[in-house]
Amino acid sequence: MMLKKIFYIFVTVLFVTSCQEININKEVNYTLLLDSLLLHQNELLNNIDSTKINYCIAKTEERLALFELEALNEFQKQWLHHEKLAYKKISYNLSNFNIQVDSLRRDLGFSKKQISALKEDLIHRHLSKTQFANYLIEEQKALGKLNAVSEHLRDTFNQNTVEFDSLESKLQGIFLQLNALKSQHE
Repeated sequence: MMLKKIFYIFVTVLFVTSCQEININKEVNYTLLLDSLLLHQNELLNNIDSTKINYCIAKTEERLALFELEALNEFQKQWLHHEKLAYKKISYNLSNFNIQVDSLRRDLGFSKKQISALKEDLIHRHLSKTQFANYLIEEQKALGKLNAVSEHLRDTFNQNTVEFDSLESKLQGIFLQLNALKSQHE
């Protein structure tokens, strides 16, 4: 009788502990949350218009060449100096922008693969809950860094395209005159 009670206690304890290990829904939900964060980051990157970036870079180089026309006298060059510096700043900020966006996309893709592998390892019992928690923390930190880079890129895009549009609007008449001056000296 005593042996039978010990056996029942052992089976009950085994069942309870195995149920705790089997129930991984909470951990799977954590990976789904990280997947949703990745999806959000990709949506933010998709809102960055690489065509507009390329247009801004090309136009900026065109505008900088106009500021260097030999037909301009020193007074005109000094008068346009601040605008020239603004265009140089935009050119500098956007010169490697598409490369940075592509790099961030690759990093987000790698992180997505890591999260998928983490989820699969958890489902197939290759990881304990403790190991899963450690890897999850590492992925959260990596996603935090990627999020900071993504926000910085988005802010850089917004700031520089707004500044570019503002300069273009402000200097539209001047560029017409500079283009006419350039045509006369060609």
